[in-house]
Amino acid sequence: SSLLLSVLLVNLDQTIVATALPRIVSVFNALDLATWVAAAYFLTEAGLMLCVGQLINTIPIKTVYITSIVVFETGSVLCGAAPSMRVLIFGRAVAGCGAAGITICSIATIASFTRLEDRPALFGAFGALLAIASIVGPLLGGAFTDHVSWRWCFYINLPIGGLSVVIMLLWLPYRKPDTSMLVGRGLFSRLNYALDWVGTFLCLGFSTCLLLGLEWGGSVKPWKSPSVIVPLCVFGVVLVVFIVWEGFRGSQALVPYSIFHRRTQCGASLEAFWLLTSLIVSVYYLPLWYQVNGGSSVQSGINLLPLMLSFVVSSGVASYITTTTGRYWHIMLITPLLTVAGSALVFTSNASTSNAKLVGYQILMGAGLGGSYQSSFVAVQTEWADEVEETTRASAILTFISYFGGIVGLSIAGSIYDNRLGSELSHVQGLTPELVDALKQSITIIATLPDGLREQVREASIKALTAIFLIPLICSALGAVCALAIRNHNVKERAKLTEGIGGVAVI
Repeated sequence: SSLLLSVLLVNLDQTIVATALPRIVSVFNALDLATWVAAAYFLTEAGLMLCVGQLINTIPIKTVYITSIVVFETGSVLCGAAPSMRVLIFGRAVAGCGAAGITICSIATIASFTRLEDRPALFGAFGALLAIASIVGPLLGGAFTDHVSWRWCFYINLPIGGLSVVIMLLWLPYRKPDTSMLVGRGLFSRLNYALDWVGTFLCLGFSTCLLLGLEWGGSVKPWKSPSVIVPLCVFGVVLVVFIVWEGFRGSQALVPYSIFHRRTQCGASLEAFWLLTSLIVSVYYLPLWYQVNGGSSVQSGINLLPLMLSFVVSSGVASYITTTTGRYWHIMLITPLLTVAGSALVFTSNASTSNAKLVGYQILMGAGLGGSYQSSFVAVQTEWADEVEETTRASAILTFISYFGGIVGLSIAGSIYDNRLGSELSHVQGLTPELVDALKQSITIIATLPDGLREQVREASIKALTAIFLIPLICSALGAVCALAIRNHNVKERAKLTEGIGGVAVI
């Protein structure tokens, strides 16, 4: 229960803030800093994920896990009590550090304290929590912002995190990692030896450059702007340096090359990358469809229920199938094709498409994503059943790679929407350039337009939105292709290779 609470904590925080952001920006009069509220969180979370994967090989998981929750709660308090936008952004960066630890420690806890054959059900629960948070988060954020205070979007984390820590202190086993090769060293000496500090610094560097380039490109600044081109170029250079350094570090690297010698690791990581891209883009842009048609933020969140409920059911069914049969490969190969079908149907829709049809399309998309995404974690942990000391590191790398799928996908989707909307609106008579720019920034302006103009703008906006669903269509198809690289193991048979307890990687 503490494990699920902590996972809910992170997933809820990622969705609840989005609804409150417009109010936060207006309170602090800091529209120019709005993108940093999300960017600061993602920068520290993404940049530290792999470092945490190494840290738990030197310090007990329980210690790192509880510390991560405390750090996350500290960031939440800073955000809730923030007197300025800059303090709030700093708090989001602190919360991101804690989120990195919570995400990796939750996976490590499953690998270290559960039997392999029980893990499909747990990862299915993780998938369900992701879907639930995607539904509840925006609704809670809207309710707090409208009826209480936006600050409660952050304070709500305190009781959830506090309860999770109490349960962990009482019931989570305390197990020291195998540090036999570090005997005779003090804690700081062990950390200096075991952690890839240079790799972590480079990882933070290329993550920062990529996120800055993608955050600014096409929205804050033109893609041709030096402010966008320079970070993306630096990202490429730092990434190359990171790859070279990791090869030099060998087995002590943040991302050792040996991890990718197994095709299942490559296939599952890439499939998770493509599927999370599809999920994030769908969750972000489907509500806009309903808002363009006149729905409120809360109503659009409710209209997303078919997608997320289908995701939850699919995760549960996939977990049940894997638990009872031991097989997951066919799920990873076939279910993404459902998302391909659903995305294709949305892609071919228009402003007159009925809500009933959209519900059906969402169900197809959710069914495809729910079963396959959580199965990628099962595939990796099953693959490494014969080398359980690598399980946590392999899972952390998969999480890191898939995480960037969502970031890159949103950036590409935003660019497509912005360009396509501008193109479609250019054909609408009676729109000034200033009004076109305003419509790109906020779709709520559509409701204020005269009737005839409103319908034309609505149709143009829907055309721009349908173009975005080419992304989940292509990405889900690529996810199915990546499944071909994954070995068709049987979880029950692979479980016999271990005594039922996963391991933590020994650096």
